[in-house]
Parts: sequence; C-alpha cells; structure tokens
Amino acid sequence: MNRRKELQNEYGMKQRSMGVFQIVNEKNGKRYIAASPTLDSAWQREKFILDMGSHMNSSLQKEYKEQAGAQFEFQVLEKLKLGDEVRNDYKDIVQEGSTVLNRFAVQSYRDQLRKLEKKWLEELKPYEPDGYNRPPKQD
Repeated sequence: MNRRKELQNEYGMKQRSMGVFQIVNEKNGKRYIAASPTLDSAWQREKFILDMGSHMNSSLQKEYKEQAGAQFEFQVLEKLKLGDEVRNDYKDIVQEGSTVLNRFAVQSYRDQLRKLEKKWLEELKPYEPDGYNRPPKQD
C-alpha cells in the first residue's frame, strides 16, 4: 500500500506536458493539428476516438477508417514552456485550502495553448482539402 502511495505522489509531482501535436497520414501527407493540455495521453485519446469511429473531424475519421488506422503517425510539434509549479495532479491550479480550481490559472493555460496552436496552423496551413483542419473563419 505504501508503494502505491509513493507512485501516486511521484506521478503527481511530475510536470504536466501541454502543447501542440499533429496526426499525419503518411499515405497522402495530410495532417491534423490540435492542442492538448495532456500531451502524454493525447495520442491514446485521439486513437481511441478514431478507433471508436467518433472523431469530431469527419475527414480524418473517414480516411482513418478506410486505412484501418495504418500509416497514421502522432508527432508533438511544440510543448508549452511552463513553470515548475505545473503538476500532473493539478494541485497547481487548485485554490489553496480547497478543491476549487483557480479559473485564472486554467484560462491562462488555455489561452497559451490556443496561441501556440494558431501559430502552427498558420505556419503549416493543414487546411482542407490538403489537410484535415478546417480553414479559419474570415472576419
């Protein structure tokens, strides 16, 4: 029982990895770019959703199904540079002395991830029909 507690504490102290990733269809070169507050598990999550046939990106889902998931590669494009206080157990965003999340810390992470994702979308332009992302709406 003590070993389990040690492992939980060790995991909690480990720094959480946030950033931007891409899923590349190696058969045709198309890519899907997205941000994740949990990069360590992003590929498992995306793969599970694709395997279940319920990914929100219908073009990616269609081609993934046609190829039975073969030749799709997950790559981390960039990790968000975070302070040492960011933890896997999310204690960095819980208000001291309670279980309530600090909205400002959470929003700050989301804003930083959005900016990072936008940077990569602008740089690689993975928009339909040459990629899987939908083009940005024109103002």
